Amino acid sequence: MTMLPNPDNIQLMVEEKNTETQLSRNICTLMKLHGFTPKPFSTQVPVTYEMMRRYMSGAARPRPEKLAKLAELFGVKPADLEYGSFTADITVTSPSITITRHDAPMAEPTTPPDRTIAISDPKELASWLVAQGDDALADFLRGLADTLQKKK
Repeated sequence: MTMLPNPDNIQLMVEEKNTETQLSRNICTLMKLHGFTPKPFSTQVPVTYEMMRRYMSGAARPRPEKLAKLAELFGVKPADLEYGSFTADITVTSPSITITRHDAPMAEPTTPPDRTIAISDPKELASWLVAQGDDALADFLRGLADTLQKKK
């Protein structure tokens, strides 16, 4: 006679609904800040897409070597990734561009367009620049180098 298992001892193969941890929140936030998506990013770690999804939901915790690789890819320390707190409240908007054809050259504007953005935290500035893309980052670094050369 076959005995059926006691229902009290059966473990369900389903993830808990609320498995979110500080680490999983930080992974999600930093991915958002850096513009990473799970599938391509998982290959850089390297882990499977499913494992990356589990890291993000808190259903799995990265092993030390994977945690170190994640921290390296995000540009933070492993301890900061695990226990720190990051915010992703930076909103990046693209400027609208209007192209108008003129028969004669246009006069120089009397005042330059306002291209300022108020960012006081260097980490926030770095995250914003990364979100703008490689060209914007290169332009910023060239402008910074020019400014430093002029100070000399």
